[in-house]
This record gives sequence, structure tokens and C-alpha cells, in this order.
Amino acid sequence: MPRMIRVIMTWNIQDGKEQEYIEFAVGELGPKLDSLGLQINDVWYTIAGGGPEMVLLGTMRSRSDAEGLFASREWSGIERRLLTYVEDVRIKFARPNGSFQL
Repeated sequence: MPRMIRVIMTWNIQDGKEQEYIEFAVGELGPKLDSLGLQINDVWYTIAGGGPEMVLLGTMRSRSDAEGLFASREWSGIERRLLTYVEDVRIKFARPNGSFQL
């Protein structure tokens, strides 16, 4: 039986595109990821310190489902739009026990 997988997405918002990014994230990115099967659990916005500015944590039914999502035509389209507002996009998978898989 497939095991749940955590999806960790990070990126930085391009300077001057914060408002546009927020509108896109709330109106398009979140709903599209949800429709593709990613259950978003947390979204963090870092305002001070190092590391990525945005962290999105979600879960999917299995690693193969997650890999399929990020290999899909639907993701490619939403990613192109995302990249008009952000940079340094990283996607990682983690088992529920916390071990990371790149």
C-alpha cells in the first residue's frame, strides 16, 4: 500500500512582485495544487533571517502521486505562471517519519 508523502516547496518572491504574487497564490496556485491532489497543510512567509522566503508544506497519497503531479502538463502551466513572480523554486519530498528525499 502506498505511503503518504510530504511535499516541501520553497521559493523567494521577486522584488516588487509581492502583491501580484499573493493574488496569484490565493486565486490560482493554491486551488490548482488542491485540484491536482496536493493537500496544503501549512504556508510560511519568512520576513527576517536566512532561508527561503516562502515555504509550502503539503501531503499526497504517495511519492508516485507527487512525482506525477510535478511531471504533469498542469503543473508545467502553473509553474510557468509562478515563475513570473518568484525565483529559486525547490521541491522536496519527505516520508512521514521526517526523512527527506530529493
